[in-house]
Amino acid sequence: MSPLPTCDDPGNGPIVGRDRELARCQELLSAVGPGGQAVLIEGEAGIGKSTLVDAVVRLAAVQGFRELRCTGVQSETTSGFAGLHELFHPVLDRLSALPDRQRQALEVALGQADGPAPSRLMTGLAALGLLEDYSAEQPAVVVVEDAQWLDASTAQAIAFAARRLSNARVLLIVTMRTDAAERAIEASEASEGAAAGLIRSIPLTELSLGPLTDEESERLLREQRPEPDEGTRRLILAEAVGNPLALTELGRALTGHPPPGGVAGDRWLPMTRRLQQAFLAGASRLPERSRRMLLFIAAAPESSLRQLMTAAARAGLSLDDLAPIENARLATVAGDQVVLRHPLVRSAVYGAASFAERTAAHRVLADTATDPDRAAWHAAAAVPDHDDAVAAALEATAARARDRSALAEAVAALRRAAGLSSSETDRTRRLAAAAEIARQAGDVAGSALLVREARPAATDPDVLAHLALTQVALTNSAAVPGHSTDDLLDLAARLAGPRGDGNRTQRLRVLATAATAHCVHGLPDDLRARLRQAIDAAAGDDGGLLTLVGRVLLYPAEHADQARSELPGLLRVIRDAYLSDEARRWPSRPQIIIGVGLMAEAVHDLPAALDCWNLGVEYSHRTGAPGDEAWALRERGMIRIGLGRLQDGLADAEMALRIGADLGLRVTAADAAIAAARAYAWRGDNARALAALDRGEELAGADGPTFIKARASWAAGLVALNERRHEDAWAALNAARAHTFTGWWALADLAEAAVRTGRTEQVTPLLVRASEEAPAFASPYLDNLVRRGLAQAQPSAGAEEHFEAALATAGNNPGTLEIARTRLVYGEWLRRRRRIVDAREQLGAALRVFEGAGASPWAERAAAELRAAGVVSAPPTVTREAGRRAVPDAAAVLTAQELQIARMAAAGMTNREIADRIYLSHRTVATHLYKVFPNLGVSNRTQLRAALEQAGAA
Repeated sequence: MSPLPTCDDPGNGPIVGRDRELARCQELLSAVGPGGQAVLIEGEAGIGKSTLVDAVVRLAAVQGFRELRCTGVQSETTSGFAGLHELFHPVLDRLSALPDRQRQALEVALGQADGPAPSRLMTGLAALGLLEDYSAEQPAVVVVEDAQWLDASTAQAIAFAARRLSNARVLLIVTMRTDAAERAIEASEASEGAAAGLIRSIPLTELSLGPLTDEESERLLREQRPEPDEGTRRLILAEAVGNPLALTELGRALTGHPPPGGVAGDRWLPMTRRLQQAFLAGASRLPERSRRMLLFIAAAPESSLRQLMTAAARAGLSLDDLAPIENARLATVAGDQVVLRHPLVRSAVYGAASFAERTAAHRVLADTATDPDRAAWHAAAAVPDHDDAVAAALEATAARARDRSALAEAVAALRRAAGLSSSETDRTRRLAAAAEIARQAGDVAGSALLVREARPAATDPDVLAHLALTQVALTNSAAVPGHSTDDLLDLAARLAGPRGDGNRTQRLRVLATAATAHCVHGLPDDLRARLRQAIDAAAGDDGGLLTLVGRVLLYPAEHADQARSELPGLLRVIRDAYLSDEARRWPSRPQIIIGVGLMAEAVHDLPAALDCWNLGVEYSHRTGAPGDEAWALRERGMIRIGLGRLQDGLADAEMALRIGADLGLRVTAADAAIAAARAYAWRGDNARALAALDRGEELAGADGPTFIKARASWAAGLVALNERRHEDAWAALNAARAHTFTGWWALADLAEAAVRTGRTEQVTPLLVRASEEAPAFASPYLDNLVRRGLAQAQPSAGAEEHFEAALATAGNNPGTLEIARTRLVYGEWLRRRRRIVDAREQLGAALRVFEGAGASPWAERAAAELRAAGVVSAPPTVTREAGRRAVPDAAAVLTAQELQIARMAAAGMTNREIADRIYLSHRTVATHLYKVFPNLGVSNRTQLRAALEQAGAA
């Protein structure tokens, strides 16, 4: 094995006491192949993490690996993506290889270009794509040191890429400090926060470095020059307790000097404190001017040498004052940076300075900074009380950070600006803005905390409405407990003021948002009535969109006629306005799309709902809002599945699950998983359906919203019907009635389960009531379900009339699979009555639809009925065309994502264009296509269109 350095010497001496860890890293290097590996090296301060990393990097270089590296910096002024910029600075010339939207996202994030704020998801994809591209030619070691101090935006991007190294020949090495107990004692040090939490979420190999043995400690100490005398040596060994840096630094502090107070003898202190005092012992021997210079370095560790010297000159210092610091090995100049010997030097020096000294240093740094964001942060560090000018500067910093999608840093700047605001109005406005940005960033807990902090003192109507919408969005997408409907009604009453007519627009925003609770949980009649009264009072003579949405969501049957008549015009307005170049100027854009989409679903106008969710996907994708895109995708997937477009719906659901899980939106992700389960159930893939259900229920948790539980019950009931577990099907489908819309859509399935279990007397009253209410919606989709249910539950009392009525509007009903289900049970009913010719017509039509959609259980059932009627059907998994060989059914041999990629490639899209569209790296797209070709029996993308057409999946 190659010789490696000691913990103290960056040269090529032997490394002490880390043979096992080094061997494990060598194994990981050897395992880097088509895909990558990731390792976390953790331990207390000074335990030798950097030494081990350097040793691994040298081993990797011998084996042909290149290196990229960045280091977290403990600083109050680090800007967003600072770590990512350091990591990718050597390879910025490779950005042109990325798909356009990913390249633009990374250029904006790194300050290389101006443009709209990229999403966190797009920035993560760009980071992954750049790593894949860089490592394609030659494997790479990517080192991230002191990850606990990374800026949060960098940590998010690295965590995203680290979970997806399957196409990157990369060994990712992350180092991070542990010592939670010590950090609790060390109030001056940064505690493990967002960055450390993100890193710990990565699946990686963990190597925990412990102290050296007594023998190893002796060996390391003997190599120090000058070697300490016997008494000092024993003291150092006792105090260092096997910590390599302590062995080195305590040796330097004690050799040739009497043991100063606090360096030795305080064995109760945490190791970091002892090390800090050792560094302070060295700093205390510096000239007074050099100690002042060292404080500037500690106060701005991310600043360049030029920036530091500009500030130092303002304080009457010069380069000559830097020399004693370098001679004491407390810091060194590397290029244009002044690098501290160890992060604990910063903690020790900064923590030991008085408040007045720190304030004076930050004031000078603020006055001399050329970067407005660092100037704002230094100015904030120098302000002991409220300062509206500095608060405004930090708000501008937040706006710039948001423009680069450094959302975590934008939140931090707004929160500090709120703390500096002298007026309560400005404070709550900034907290409310921070809460919404945190929500968009996927920081669910942080957003909820900011809402709770802002809400008690908020009085401005816009801020109050803003906070309410953010809170409800958190509840609906991530199940965060928040406003009850009563709370929102009380808020609307407060906004109305003593005369009851104030703040009409803000009240309607709050009340329309409150109405969505009926879609999520279902509201009792008395609460719905109170909400309607409040909406009517706020609306007055105004019949605008917010009024209509609120009324329809609460009482869909009463307002269905108006909603259905206005939906086409509303959709045209949304398309014209939201997808124009002026789209970014519209307020509350996602809420409008979501409100209209839910309204279309409430009145069972599935084509209108599909149009709306198409707009939502298109708009949110275009504007870089992946969380809202995941919401729209999951809803579109549900509608597509309901309309019989199983493969398209499954692709939407799986993509929404992937995005929602990445962003921490557990309700969105849970609902997407459950939609996928329903698609799998339709296709007869019961194992995958149950796995998706488990995933959805795990994400939703025991306290998940009512609509999630109802949709999960619906999917579970379909699986039970597939497996002929009819009692289980009845129980599950009956539970689906807990949510109004879901109960309507699952009604025909419930009727079938009732027939199979002899419970027609229980389901008939439900069906009769539904038949009385359904005409108000004028929905062919809903009429078909209700009529089919009645025909099954009442086979001897007008069943044929119900079947014929169910099929009478088939031409206007886009729900092809549900129509086929009706034809199937009608054909079964006809065959049992020996009307064979009529039965064959219905069964044959049903079979063709089932085969085309890949609904295998239903196709098999229809084929069996046809055989009983004297007809032999063709195998459902093969499509034949005259004069051509058999082509596999695309839905049977490709995953939903593979088929989606194949269709895009067949339409002429490049790998990079496909990657931008569906949030993958371009190399991952290429990998999928390499799997698609042999499965479809083709050798290149030019043959894809013909293969998909033959397979019926073009």
